[in-house]
Amino acid sequence: MKKTIIAVVVIIASILLAVFIYWQQHKKGIIKSTIENAVSRGTDSLYFIHYDSSSIDEVNGNASFFHVALQSDSLQKQLLQFDTASSAIVYHILIDEVTIKGADIPALISNNYVNAKLIRIIHPVVYIISSGKKEKKSFSSEDSLAIYEKLLGKFKSIYAGEIMIEKGFVIFSYKSNEPHIALKDISVLLNNFRIDSSRNYQNILSYFIKGVVAKVKEISLNGALNQTTFTDVEYNATRRFIRLKKFQQKNNQHQVVFDINNTSINNISTDSFILNQQLKAEELISGGGILTFYRKQSKKENTYKDEIEIDNNYFDEALLNNITIGNTNILIYDRAKPNEAPFILKNIKFKATDIQKLYSGTSIRNLISRSNWALSGDGFSFISANKRYKMNVGAFDINNVNSSMHISSFSVIPLLTEEAFSKSLRYQDDLFKLNFKNIELKGIDTKLLITQKRLEVETAILQPDIRAFNDRTVAPNPASKVGKYPHQLLHNISYPLNIKKVVIKNGYVAYKERGAISGQTGIVFFNKINGTIVNLTNSKEEISKNNLLVLNARALFMGVSDLKTTWKLPLNTSNGAFEVTGVGGGFDAKSLNKITEPLGMLSIRNGRVDQITFELTGTDLMAKGTSTLLYEDLKIDLLKMDSTDTKKKGLMSFVANVLIKDKNPQNGELRKNEVNQERDINKSFFYLVWKSIFKAAKKTVTGKNTD
Repeated sequence: MKKTIIAVVVIIASILLAVFIYWQQHKKGIIKSTIENAVSRGTDSLYFIHYDSSSIDEVNGNASFFHVALQSDSLQKQLLQFDTASSAIVYHILIDEVTIKGADIPALISNNYVNAKLIRIIHPVVYIISSGKKEKKSFSSEDSLAIYEKLLGKFKSIYAGEIMIEKGFVIFSYKSNEPHIALKDISVLLNNFRIDSSRNYQNILSYFIKGVVAKVKEISLNGALNQTTFTDVEYNATRRFIRLKKFQQKNNQHQVVFDINNTSINNISTDSFILNQQLKAEELISGGGILTFYRKQSKKENTYKDEIEIDNNYFDEALLNNITIGNTNILIYDRAKPNEAPFILKNIKFKATDIQKLYSGTSIRNLISRSNWALSGDGFSFISANKRYKMNVGAFDINNVNSSMHISSFSVIPLLTEEAFSKSLRYQDDLFKLNFKNIELKGIDTKLLITQKRLEVETAILQPDIRAFNDRTVAPNPASKVGKYPHQLLHNISYPLNIKKVVIKNGYVAYKERGAISGQTGIVFFNKINGTIVNLTNSKEEISKNNLLVLNARALFMGVSDLKTTWKLPLNTSNGAFEVTGVGGGFDAKSLNKITEPLGMLSIRNGRVDQITFELTGTDLMAKGTSTLLYEDLKIDLLKMDSTDTKKKGLMSFVANVLIKDKNPQNGELRKNEVNQERDINKSFFYLVWKSIFKAAKKTVTGKNTD
């Protein structure tokens, strides 16, 4: 019996020894055959796997496989023949090295499950080829199940405590076309990866995304309309953020459309991102760069309106609560004129909170109207349609939260000198130079401004500097200016305007003219202007409530005389009705020589103006009212042209001083003159007011009603 037992033990030991020896000699082949058969059976013999060499430590469960390939010769052949109806997607995978640590080798060989502590994949190159007769636009749940089956094969489950991928590449293409998506230099750390039959595989990609930390050096997307590149992308599922160093997109003309730097998207919902192609996150923060918008005309209610759009081809819709964008240059192209240079906004900063929803392809006006936001920038410039002026908008800051807007300046600068302007004219015209500083709009309804192009403002504050020039040596313009009073021109503005109150601070207004006879220039100016304009509107609704625009202002006339004036301009007038009143005075009359010598061929030798008052009403065709000039010790000289200069008319000046009234009142009599001035329809509104006051003053001095 003892010998029998010994014999059995020896036989068993011999068998075990033989098995051990056989295993040691053939284990690599057995494992290789097992893996290859599992992949072949799991993919219905479409795919096979092979590798050049391996290193296996079955005791510790460690194995390394070198130069691994997973591919399908049959599908590859069909792909070349453009006949791959048997499969929608073809996979071709090449890997330099796969290392497995802490694996259950017996379970692997028995096809039960794959269980390992670590799987390390070095330099994988994955080709994913959309090979069906119809190009697939996105993954479906059927695709996810197919991927699951290919990965799982006949195993009940696959589990890895940690998966590391180094220097990976993933390339997507359609049939044999050039790749349209490429991910280069990928590094991935994936913890607790598990695939088994108990899972819901509505979208298998979610099982890769939710527990992964991935970095990609470059992602390239090549479409028919644009080429997009993402650089230094990092996705951290646990901390729920995406970061990228650069996002650049070029259109099919190789123009840079977007070039955005240092962007992060935080607190991402991975389910929305993967299952619904929806970007749902708490915030987007970007260092800025270049953004391109497009202006187009849309027809609504038989009228064409401008809209600003931004292309969005990546997500069906996005949900973001906050957006912060740093210094960015915004380029706005006209869709109808793609070759025209863009309008550029420089160093724009944008911050938006409480955004409701941003839809793919939405207009910018809809995006901005749905959030609390602040926008600032360095300003911009553009040339007027007639090429006569350059418009400059200075640094600005718009805040939708407190309904305010601040613009450092807005200027209209002539591109021609006065001489060049005059030479370019056929008929007389005004050349303007405008500069408005420290513009503040309070109580502005930005939603109406963006969605309806309607300017609603409670209070506007600004410092105006307005200068006009006219050359009377040029032929008079025969065109009528009837209907072009300031309150009439309000109705020509193409969008509704309603500013309840305008506050003018330390303004300046000047009118410069070259005299028809003297050829010299004179200037009338008002400085230190402070005042208010109430009810500046062209809104029919607001006019029905209050039809009167009222200007009240105080200023220095010619820098020496205090002037107080009130302008009342009915906004519902059909005949240009207006009312102007004013009072000023207390200055040396010789201060007027800047006007009277070049424009009136008259020099004031002596005199003092104590007060001037005027009350005028008028229409499109006339002005009437009263004006009183109080003065004393007035002496004048009449002038004539002598070559290129003016010269005193001795005899005529003597006669004039004899005939004029040298004071008012005189001998206890106050001369108060009526104004009844017919309008020159070729001249402006301000010319009519000035001419009426000047003519009344001249009548007071001469006692004659002459021009």
